[in-house]
Amino acid sequence: MTLAINPHRLQALMEKPFSVHSSNELRRQGTVFFIGGSLPVLETLETMYESCCQESSGLFHVTFADGEEIKGNLELVRQIKKNFSVRLMGRISHTLPDMFFEQLYLAGLDILDIPYKVFAGIKGSSVEDRMRDMVRACAIFPRWALTSSLQVNEMEAPALRNAIDNLLTNGIIPLLSMPDQAGAEIRDDALALFAYIADAWQRYEVPLKPLLPLIQLTTPLESGNSGGFLRSAIDMFHDRRMLATSDLRRHLRTKEAEASFESSGL
Repeated sequence: MTLAINPHRLQALMEKPFSVHSSNELRRQGTVFFIGGSLPVLETLETMYESCCQESSGLFHVTFADGEEIKGNLELVRQIKKNFSVRLMGRISHTLPDMFFEQLYLAGLDILDIPYKVFAGIKGSSVEDRMRDMVRACAIFPRWALTSSLQVNEMEAPALRNAIDNLLTNGIIPLLSMPDQAGAEIRDDALALFAYIADAWQRYEVPLKPLLPLIQLTTPLESGNSGGFLRSAIDMFHDRRMLATSDLRRHLRTKEAEASFESSGL
């Protein structure tokens, strides 16, 4: 999939950067539903039902709480997956033990976003250490189901390009966005970096379609060809089939986990 930079969209993002919502917010932007993981389950589901009846959604995005509170967010994930046939993405803001990544996947997450800075400094600034932690999380989810968010000014441009390449080499999709405060001085760097990541996605043949609703909100990148009604219908059918396959794979893995617990007498 080829994506091009829309300069007008870049200017809009520089003036008003997109910000990820908190774990206590429920908001719809475009075709993305941003859901706070700490929100009450029943009230949240009711609001989502009402909104989805009025307009279709392309992606559900859950922002998880910090620390021990994240354990209480799992039931909301389970109920969303049970009641809606929409791809479900989650974002964490702190490190988790490997076992909890498994719980997030089995609860219903299709995609997990771990911001690149989450693992920064845990074992020093070593890129190798950081990638090792990322890869452990990546092993829990299917291929290309782990993403890692970066910001344009998070590090120097050469280091950011290296981070993008390292993530892709390990089967992790890098996502790039503008910083919360974007001055005119970073415009040239932003243009170059968004062009670089678009080219890198294409080189690694990254399946971006599930993430397009989010990419269209958070970046100046856009797809130039809609393909018409027939192409859209085929793409929708293919996406539904892939989502059903993913859910079946998760169901079988859940059964394996239950059988393992039973055989252990747990």
